[in-house]
Amino acid sequence: MLDPRTLGFNRLAALGALGACGGLFLILVALFVLLHPYPRGGMDGTHYALTLMAFTGLIGAVIAVHLAFAHQLWHAPTTAEERQARAARAKRKARS
Repeated sequence: MLDPRTLGFNRLAALGALGACGGLFLILVALFVLLHPYPRGGMDGTHYALTLMAFTGLIGAVIAVHLAFAHQLWHAPTTAEERQARAARAKRKARS
């Protein structure tokens, strides 16, 4: 398991972006359920499909941007000083 104290700011931000993707996906699923057409009113099947396509496109684009940022943040270069500081913290934690 990853220890958050040894990850660094960039990787923690990447994990936050991945968490935001999960939340957006749950919002999309909630829209699918809540906008379901009912037989005695509301929208018909065609409008339901068009609405879901529009929301899926918009939320899918936001999720894609979050995934791109997460990838950039996770693979961001770190300085030698940051790597040494993280290694020292990990050694101290291993001793305790």
